[in-house]
Amino acid sequence: MFPEIQGKIDSYDIIVIGHQRANVYFGDDPKKPPRGKPVTCTSTLVQGRCEDGSPYALLIDPTTRSTPEDFYFELRRRSGLLPEDITHCFSTHEHFDHIEGLTYFPQAAWMVEARNRPWVGASMLVDKAKLVPVQGEFLPGVYAVPLPGHTYTACGIAFAYEGRKYLAAGDAVVSRHHFKELANNFEDDPAAARATQQMILKTYDVVIPGHDNLFLIQVPRG
Repeated sequence: MFPEIQGKIDSYDIIVIGHQRANVYFGDDPKKPPRGKPVTCTSTLVQGRCEDGSPYALLIDPTTRSTPEDFYFELRRRSGLLPEDITHCFSTHEHFDHIEGLTYFPQAAWMVEARNRPWVGASMLVDKAKLVPVQGEFLPGVYAVPLPGHTYTACGIAFAYEGRKYLAAGDAVVSRHHFKELANNFEDDPAAARATQQMILKTYDVVIPGHDNLFLIQVPRG
């Protein structure tokens, strides 16, 4: 069931489209990955207003780039924002490509779903003291949704925009190719991962996967 979200967002954008070093659906040989490092995840920008009316700019999964300046270039190119304009960051789970980019935005609040904080905080890449545990609708219009399977405490962000139900899924959905087969290939709990994907299929209209561009879910419902 889509969560009951009280607030609304003003806009969203994809800042970085993630990739995999090797994708089995492209016929790649994982032992000879054709795409280079650093592996990147999809980074999504959501903008809205806090309860006091001040604007927020939330980056979901700010990803690893060769240098922070590489990410700043993409941010400016896609949104016109500067690094200091980012007010909040959210990491969906503890894997390095989903958390290292937090360090590019030291002025922002670093947010993680409460159950995921110990796992993200265990990484040497980030300062655990900066991690803010959140649950539910932690900013107006954005809602933290548990998505167990890829990792035990993975979490995505749900929001509504122009009548559609969106999910920034992190690696609960790796790519549209994986989702078509309800596959993941990189899960701590395969049964939970499949149940999560079946829930996503029944609930959302648009999915932003962890390592691909967004896609529409086009299935008959009801």
